[in-house]
Amino acid sequence: MVGIKEVAQRAGVSISTVSYAMSGKRPVSAETKLRVRQAARELGYYPSDALHVLRGELTHVIAVSSPIGPDTDYANWSPFFFAVASKLRAHGYDVLLLAGEQQDMERVADAGLVDGILLLDVTVDDPRAAAATTSSVPMVSIGCPRHVQRLAAVDLDFEAMGRCAIDKLAELGHRNLLFVGSPVSAYLSKVNFLVRTRDAILSRARSLGMHVSFASTSDGGLEEMRRLADRMLSASSAITAVLGQCDPHALTNLSAVLHERGMSIPDDLSMIALGSFGYASAMGVRIDEIPMQPYATCGRAVDLLMEFIEGKRQRPADGLTELVPVQYLQRGSVGKTIAPVHRKTSK
Repeated sequence: MVGIKEVAQRAGVSISTVSYAMSGKRPVSAETKLRVRQAARELGYYPSDALHVLRGELTHVIAVSSPIGPDTDYANWSPFFFAVASKLRAHGYDVLLLAGEQQDMERVADAGLVDGILLLDVTVDDPRAAAATTSSVPMVSIGCPRHVQRLAAVDLDFEAMGRCAIDKLAELGHRNLLFVGSPVSAYLSKVNFLVRTRDAILSRARSLGMHVSFASTSDGGLEEMRRLADRMLSASSAITAVLGQCDPHALTNLSAVLHERGMSIPDDLSMIALGSFGYASAMGVRIDEIPMQPYATCGRAVDLLMEFIEGKRQRPADGLTELVPVQYLQRGSVGKTIAPVHRKTSK
């Protein structure tokens, strides 16, 4: 097991200097402190989590790591960022946004600029998750990566979201469903909540003997939804319900297209919105939904990070996952299945 002696050798300083750099009991130059922390991280040496509090040097700054790129969905990202910022302010903390990659986290942690790190926009195989094994400050992920060694993760229970939607439709006799998903690129990038919801839907439906067709969206415009409706309402498909985990305006446009075909929700077709933000109540047709809960999810993640920082809880050696229960908001867009009837497609 790596100890303080090995850290001192790696950093090229005395054992007492390592102790002072870690505890803050005596002054140590910023350059030496950085060298010690980098050596400790490289060797996987972790001083007691309580030392961060005992040394009385809290910065009251939390880093939020959220790499921003051309595929970033700002409409979905902003509720989570502001939920984090609001909760941190309630704890008396400021936010340092890290829009780069893993190296940014290591830099601010090793420099003693932050007391902890929160991960946003987490993918299934997120490389940032591995940083928790060598981080000098506690980390909490808002989103569940595949590997969580020494990482605490908090997220909405997207597996339960998928199961809940399928069970609701199964109870009402639906057997053939269409799942309208997000752009293909999001699934190829392994966007966490999309992959987990999709996999849960397909697995649950398969176990109940139900058939699910999948259609990704691009722009969600009227023309795209008309093409989707033609496919969905073909005589051979016999689809009686739609699950949508896509941009809200795509479902709005799909509802409008169905109206063009002389169909109504839920009399002719049932519809459920998944992973939305409560907006489905404002659509032309009020849609049942299982929404995101950014304030509940981010609030719990911040509280958990505070427990680590304040020494009230030890950082998990084998990882920790907490899932926030989902809520089903019923608005009348889901009904019992009916025998397929002639459905009008576009000319």
